[in-house]
Amino acid sequence: MVTLDGRTTPAFRVLLPEHIRGTGLAYSGFFHIIPGEWQDTERGISGFFLAGQELRVDVSVQRGEMFIAVGLAVTNISDKTLRDVDGDICTAANCLPGKPSWANTDILPGSLPLDRDVQGRYWYSKITPDRLFALTTRGPVRMHPRPDDPDPDAVPQYGFSPSPEANARACYVMSENGKKLLYQAWNVPCRYCAPSPGNACMHLRPVLAETLGPGERVAIWGKMGMRKSGSDLDF
Repeated sequence: MVTLDGRTTPAFRVLLPEHIRGTGLAYSGFFHIIPGEWQDTERGISGFFLAGQELRVDVSVQRGEMFIAVGLAVTNISDKTLRDVDGDICTAANCLPGKPSWANTDILPGSLPLDRDVQGRYWYSKITPDRLFALTTRGPVRMHPRPDDPDPDAVPQYGFSPSPEANARACYVMSENGKKLLYQAWNVPCRYCAPSPGNACMHLRPVLAETLGPGERVAIWGKMGMRKSGSDLDF
């Protein structure tokens, strides 16, 4: 969870990463629940963890005034070549079940109960049809799969279907008054994922490597945070 300067509750949470996928990669579980070795830095945290005997994942987070800067590096520690390797980064504006209970009221109405499923359904049906966008090579694109019929009962609770092309670098959701954005951005091409009604979150899948041989390492960087709308997302 990330608490930005001047706030008393978190502005968002981010999973770095939630998944890494690739042809030849046997490990298929959640990555953000793997214990790692971490140390505090002057304005953040850094560390690494191992996904089985296949990947080493190094993560560094540095806090800015209204964002975090993230470094993500993946090393193939197996003896086989992996192909079409990409990450899956989740940025969410709502609480997890249990404690602590919070939600970013710039994005989600403060009148909503602090319940993940209720907030997820509201996110899918009320917020994301017209306020969640991917920034692609063709300009802003709605990420919602059915913006004209956003029925949360008509789709899987957790779908997150990726776009066919990796043509995005960022995604963002606007506040109801249009004055603020919660965003996620990377310095490499990404697939963007359709929202689902199970959780108030947005997903990008940055491309890590077409091939990653034994001992090879790939590194990318990104930013997530809040900002005023009306100016270019300059990352």
